[in-house]
Amino acid sequence: MIHPTALIDPAAQLAADVVVGPYSVIGADVVIGAGSRIGSHCLIEGPTRIGQRNQIHGCASIGTAPQDKKYVGQPTELHIGDDNTIREFVTINRGTDEGGGLTSIGNDNWIMAYVHIAHDCHVGNHTIFANCASLAGHVIVEDY
Repeated sequence: MIHPTALIDPAAQLAADVVVGPYSVIGADVVIGAGSRIGSHCLIEGPTRIGQRNQIHGCASIGTAPQDKKYVGQPTELHIGDDNTIREFVTINRGTDEGGGLTSIGNDNWIMAYVHIAHDCHVGNHTIFANCASLAGHVIVEDY
């Protein structure tokens, strides 16, 4: 179910059962897998690939441009795996050319409110980020 106030770019690809809450905005070149739920007031920009059964809570900002002064609009990406919980006000940025062009989040992660994951970070599987934790750019967090 997509709430009637949500704005979904026609170029976005959402699985048939994806739920999108009120006032969320999903841009072009975003792919969201089956069983995922997007809360209210979320912003998801692309290129971003979100796997299956992810729960993204209200006011999250996902796949936005990196906060890096050297970034001038190059095509970079964000990949998020399956079964992640991303809580309120989380921000996750795409990569930069200098960092390989990709930010990635693995599977089965618990990312609590106000967490920031910056450009070119790579988070493995089964991690927990407590409220307000931040990763500056180019950080690798391994499984568990």
